[in-house]
Amino acid sequence: MNYTNLTSLEILQTEDISSMAERVYIADEVFELLRLAYANIRGGLLFASADELVMNTSRWRVIYFQSTIVGVMIYKAKRGLKMVALALSNTLSSSLKQHTKTMLSYLFKVTFAHSWMEVSEGAERFIIQNGGERYLVSNALASQLTDKDIVGYCADGYHYKREINGVIKTKVIIGKPKLCKTIFV
Repeated sequence: MNYTNLTSLEILQTEDISSMAERVYIADEVFELLRLAYANIRGGLLFASADELVMNTSRWRVIYFQSTIVGVMIYKAKRGLKMVALALSNTLSSSLKQHTKTMLSYLFKVTFAHSWMEVSEGAERFIIQNGGERYLVSNALASQLTDKDIVGYCADGYHYKREINGVIKTKVIIGKPKLCKTIFV
């Protein structure tokens, strides 16, 4: 079939997976997609197994082509909904890959105001190019939001450095995290 004249919404379907049973059912396929996507990224994937992925996350946004998972966004319930992993199949044709990227771009745009993410490198570039720039969060909030030690703050006011799996990475927060409010008595 020629997919050139179809839109991403006509080719791909998305599904929110939040129940434990649903996550377990597709965990091996999702974990393999993530493992391959993070294989060459410094700091790598933060989940050691499919079981850990299921147990330590709360929602998955899965993109399907026919019955095959071709993209995934993984979220934890942390200061709202935090995206903690993202993958796109590396076996897609260039046309289908572009449709999947278009779908991811659309999903980011509709979720920026309701979730947040800590990103770097290629994911940061992709998200910034697709509307994320207006949702950048001050690096002054990085320690509070991530509950991690920050080893340095960049002069741009957004980027910061922290250690991930033994690697110092420059990160940025994009989205709308829920901040703790201080109540004065």
